[in-house]
Amino acid sequence: MTARVELERIVSEWLANDVNARIAAVPVDAGDPQPSPIATYVDTLYPTTNDRAVFNSVTHPWVAEWKSPPASPALYVVARGPFIFSGEPTVVPAKLGIFYVRDSADAAIARRDGSYTLRAIARSVRELDKNDNYLSRLRNGINVVLSEGPQEFYHTVTAVGNHRVSGALVLNYHVRDENPAY
Repeated sequence: MTARVELERIVSEWLANDVNARIAAVPVDAGDPQPSPIATYVDTLYPTTNDRAVFNSVTHPWVAEWKSPPASPALYVVARGPFIFSGEPTVVPAKLGIFYVRDSADAAIARRDGSYTLRAIARSVRELDKNDNYLSRLRNGINVVLSEGPQEFYHTVTAVGNHRVSGALVLNYHVRDENPAY
């Protein structure tokens, strides 16, 4: 089933086009700098939308292998857990993790910037879910809708190669195959 592919690509393409504007506008405490925007990344073999370092596990092998990104700060977009389909039309709950990856040696700065960036990401995906953006949520007959379930924020600092995941946002989606008979 292509639901995993479509969910990761829909969200990563949206973020590549939208999240840097959200990062630039996210409110920060007095004295804190704005977090760095998601880096530029250009590659003809493994292209990204809008030349942004927003990567997913079905297009970019370093995400699937949990290795360092070729540019940072970066986002890794990864569907989590099984997709269990039953009947037609098919609607399935799905979890999606969005990981903020950077090359900071300072864990406190990585954690701070990760927190601000996660807020910007959460705002961006809520925008994707608005009715005006229906066509951005539809790809190859698969429609994704942000669930009313909780948004889970993890402010972890863990290694990915020589980089750090300094924040993760786990979202609940409903994935619907709108063309099961294709």
